[in-house]
Amino acid sequence: MPAFESKFPGGEFAAFSTAKMSYFLPVRENIDRAAIDTFFGSDAKFVALTPLPSVELHVPNSDAQIATPGDLIAKFANGKYKVMNETYYHKNFNDPITDPQDNGIF
Repeated sequence: MPAFESKFPGGEFAAFSTAKMSYFLPVRENIDRAAIDTFFGSDAKFVALTPLPSVELHVPNSDAQIATPGDLIAKFANGKYKVMNETYYHKNFNDPITDPQDNGIF
């Protein structure tokens, strides 16, 4: 497999984490159980690491989700998790706010 290169910006993640709004786990091809256990803490028992590799989340009070290499798993202050791909991240965190016709709102 070719090496994965993330297209997510790095500095913004530090800003989110520093503000304690959320924490991010980049899903890489070489992700291991130790990374899962550290990130999810007591919720780790609800998370499966499969051979693809993918990370399957079955955390109570969160939607069941699957993350694959190149995705981010966000843990929010309310204890919920969200799997984000690059498109979701750019649309919801970085791209300009737009109206329904995709025109910028200033």
